[in-house]
Amino acid sequence: MPTTTLRYYEDIGLVEAPARGRNGYRTYDDADIARLRFINATKNLGIPLSDVAELARAYDVEDCSSVAHQVVEMVAERLTETQARIGELVALAAQLQTVSARLAGAPTAGVCGADCPCATAAPAPLAARRTFVPLTRSPALQDQSATPIACSLDAGAVTDRVSEWQSLVRRASSREPISGGMALTFAVSAGLAAEITLLAAAEQDCCSFFTFTVRLTTGEIRLEVQAPADAADVVAAMFGTAA
Repeated sequence: MPTTTLRYYEDIGLVEAPARGRNGYRTYDDADIARLRFINATKNLGIPLSDVAELARAYDVEDCSSVAHQVVEMVAERLTETQARIGELVALAAQLQTVSARLAGAPTAGVCGADCPCATAAPAPLAARRTFVPLTRSPALQDQSATPIACSLDAGAVTDRVSEWQSLVRRASSREPISGGMALTFAVSAGLAAEITLLAAAEQDCCSFFTFTVRLTTGEIRLEVQAPADAADVVAAMFGTAA
């Protein structure tokens, strides 16, 4: 941890100034180091420093289980925000791809004018277009016969679809990695199998690179989600990683 960071934490009251040795150097004991590790760990989760300060105060006086519960709640908030942002970014990617396609058709010669694509680059209204959205940094395929890592869902509907998956994934009792993807297990409840199947079918319709398998056993529903290696980040973003 840089010295400047330690000084800043002292300035904002996140940590107390440690004792000094005879040589004037700050001296950190094991308790100081453990507290700094806790602060660093929570900050690296993207939790704002104001909330980290609240957690640090709890860390000093409360049981570990109580502190862990508070961290879990803050992480859940961050996860929801992050997944919503993923939906927004995918929608933005759809807009940018539309603009890029329009600009690619610009004339090769002549001055810009009123009809120049550069001056009319704003994307069409969401309801008026349906476009394929690249979901990886390198959507171009070496094997042209392969399924593209792309989504044909209208950009305006992406955030709602991500929210639907978020709501479903939160109900899973467990997650485990499988070859090429993730398996989620749910306790059987009324209508849940149909809900999972319908959502999986809708997703596969717009993102054909996904493969969904629904298995029903006594008291349990297992949803297996698989995708090509290039879409591993998409699977992790939408369905999480193994707990």
